Amino acid sequence: MQIPPPTSYAQRAGVSLAYQAFGSGPPVVVLPTAPSHLDLMWIDPGYTQVLRRLASFAHTVIFDPRGLGLSDPLEHVPTVEEGADDLEAVMDTARVERAVLLAMGTAYPAAAMFAARAPERVDGVVLVAPWAVGISAVRDTSVIVGYDERMHQAMVGWQDAVDHHWGEGRTIELIARAIATPRVKRNWGMLERAAASPAMIRAVTQAAFEIDLREVLTAVRVPAIVVAREGSYQPRAIPEHVADLIPGAEFDWQPEAQAPDGLEGFMAPFIDAVERMVRGGRTVRPTSRILATVLFTDIVGSTQRANALGDHAWRELLDRHESLLRERVSDAGGRVIKLIGDGSLSIFDGPGRAIRCAADFATDVTPLGLDVRAGLHTGECEILDEDIAGVAVHIAARVSALAAPGEVLVSRTVRDLVVGSGLEFDSRGTHELRGVPDSWELFALTDGQTPAVAVAPELPMTRPSDRVVLAAARRAPSLVRLAGRFART
Repeated sequence: MQIPPPTSYAQRAGVSLAYQAFGSGPPVVVLPTAPSHLDLMWIDPGYTQVLRRLASFAHTVIFDPRGLGLSDPLEHVPTVEEGADDLEAVMDTARVERAVLLAMGTAYPAAAMFAARAPERVDGVVLVAPWAVGISAVRDTSVIVGYDERMHQAMVGWQDAVDHHWGEGRTIELIARAIATPRVKRNWGMLERAAASPAMIRAVTQAAFEIDLREVLTAVRVPAIVVAREGSYQPRAIPEHVADLIPGAEFDWQPEAQAPDGLEGFMAPFIDAVERMVRGGRTVRPTSRILATVLFTDIVGSTQRANALGDHAWRELLDRHESLLRERVSDAGGRVIKLIGDGSLSIFDGPGRAIRCAADFATDVTPLGLDVRAGLHTGECEILDEDIAGVAVHIAARVSALAAPGEVLVSRTVRDLVVGSGLEFDSRGTHELRGVPDSWELFALTDGQTPAVAVAPELPMTRPSDRVVLAAARRAPSLVRLAGRFART
């Protein structure tokens, strides 16, 4: 195996995503957490052992998420939908039809979203140190299972490490305190400096910690293993809650790593879980259930308008309405399921695209003298030939019925999943939805064309010595690894 493997690029929406493919066997796609840099992974002896082990039993594809390493920098705070789209683009470019996904830390939401919306392309997921609810996603952190003072202090420490000590290797102390020897911290610090600027890291972590993935996790219908270790910033209850939400998921809580284990020893249980899933040959049963964003639209005052126009003119108007709807839904990558009198039901694999489609469609029909109301919810749906069913469909219908003329109304689930998109909402309060349990907080879109939340540019933090090592990482990684072995620990 060539080390490092050649770096290739997948393109999506003008963003270049760096990936490497190596090894043989069933496909495994790795989504590393921040910080990540494909070249520097191969000059660290511990990381090299991890990647070699993956290559021994799997055709491995690993990529730098947008904003990190060799991939393009961020222009805006990424959404979980964009992360899932990026994963799909890398798999398509690398010609991987189906794979087991190994997703760590801040990269895990994208893997969970993709597994829930495209189970036909995922043989299983191994999620490392995940969380169900981001600490910034709710006003009252007491509702987050497992959130305690230790977790709070860890988050304060992470923020301080990014804002004031980025490039010093301090984040490894929060991830695996026992292995944070001077040598590991030195190598990790260089990885931090090369992976991204503090602004990029703040954007990546902001996106990850501001989403509520509970609805997504309950829709994951592929084999899943949730792995976490004692000694990190996470109390056990947080990743265990994720395993509880995913139907049939296995929870693997590992003891704290010890200093002699190094990075390879710390990551060994994660790779064990992947190998167990790959070699175990767990059967993925075909499922008709997927995660989708459901959109209902309805023409306001249709009866009065039909009476005023007459049957023939009203039919022509409905035809123009339908043509505009199908065009908008198709452009957004969605599918019109059916027309319901003067309304419609459509589904999308991403909430951001669905919201913008609804807003654009409401604008399109205004010159026709029509007002439409729209309601959206994201949840698990059952595909039934040419129709769909499930609680998510009922919720979206109820949300639509509460929308005002010209309004795009969404559930809190949808609002939380588009954090970072720039879409802005006003709260419409909490409502009881007929036939649906619990109370639901609803939000109205205020401007469908708001730009995504920009990331302030910052100069790279790489030192002259870093640039020498980065150049060597491409030309002679073995020499750099050898030097690392002789370095003082």
